[in-house]
Amino acid sequence: MKVYLIHHCAALTVEQDPERHLSPLGCTQADRLGARFKAAGIAPARILHSDKQWTSETGARIAGVLGLEDRTEIAGYPVNTGDPVGPFIDEINNGEGDVMMTGHVDYLIRTASKMLCGDEAAQAVSFKPDFGTVFCLEGEGKDWTLKFGWRQEHEAG
Repeated sequence: MKVYLIHHCAALTVEQDPERHLSPLGCTQADRLGARFKAAGIAPARILHSDKQWTSETGARIAGVLGLEDRTEIAGYPVNTGDPVGPFIDEINNGEGDVMMTGHVDYLIRTASKMLCGDEAAQAVSFKPDFGTVFCLEGEGKDWTLKFGWRQEHEAG
């Protein structure tokens, strides 16, 4: 099984848009991620996100490029900064098929660290410097490896 942890793409500030839709740059970032996934033949069974507009829109744009619009959904448990990662990891271990999570950086870092090292505080990955970064983990149960990481600047130029 593969798990794709995606830091949401760039959003407008609350002053620019109280709902915080993706910025034009964020739309480009999400579309670029979708195109890269499509070129690699990636087709997850589920594309999960938090209840925030910018994570939902990131997942929806990626799904749109992949032709998988029917596979996006709000996670059935809180996935915001500071929320427990256990429910997501339980879903991964009990689910069938690959899963993407478009979410918040702290939550994603703690999820990857727990899966890779067994310790949320280990910080096994870093989503810096910016939005639209993805890490792919592969494995099952407590046996996970980091398959790849991709940052937006890898496509710049």
